Amino acid sequence: MKNTVTIENAKEWHVCSLIVQGLPTKLAQIKQALLAISLTEIYASDDQNGKIVVVMQSHNQRQLLQQIEDARNIDGVITVSLVYHQQDVE
Repeated sequence: MKNTVTIENAKEWHVCSLIVQGLPTKLAQIKQALLAISLTEIYASDDQNGKIVVVMQSHNQRQLLQQIEDARNIDGVITVSLVYHQQDVE
């Protein structure tokens, strides 16, 4: 039986915060697509200016980078800026 890695049993853990800026006319679709990304939460948004504060978690760096890339590839996203990153290792 293969063990599934979760945030609770991972040997490393990453968390980062991002500012996602998108087209205000597509902000609802951008938010929906962001929330579809694993372990991603929206903490605040400025709908008038198209800015969203996002927090992502991951059990390894490769997965976190893929999650950030997935956010960049959402239709209507203009920029994704990394604000903070923390890594904890067991």
